[in-house]
Amino acid sequence: MSKKMLESDSWMLRRFPDLNPKAIVESGLDERKTIDPEEYRRASWLWKRRPTEITLLIYLLILGIGALGHAIFILFSDPIYLVVYHLLYVAVVVTLVGRFLWSESRYRKWKQDYLRSVARLEEGESRGAAGSAD
Repeated sequence: MSKKMLESDSWMLRRFPDLNPKAIVESGLDERKTIDPEEYRRASWLWKRRPTEITLLIYLLILGIGALGHAIFILFSDPIYLVVYHLLYVAVVVTLVGRFLWSESRYRKWKQDYLRSVARLEEGESRGAAGSAD
């Protein structure tokens, strides 16, 4: 059984999901193709709900500075301050990891919904082209 090949103008080859639905439709728009307005509205609505980018670099910067803070408490302080600081640092690490996982799951869910919506939009374009060819 052979796999279905992507067409050269497929939406998947047009920098998905970095483009909004309007840009995806315009980049593959042909006179023969028509789009379903409902699917286009749904794709636009999902695009507006796109979660913010995960700023992993900021998280790593916070964790790195916090880790360097341990050296100050090791060299110049009472051990009880080091223990308290370490407990606070562990709490921050757990919070940031939890926030990262939550943000990542939101992004993956959004991407899956947007992918389905754009796929249905593309199917509508293909059906429109097939319907006008008859």
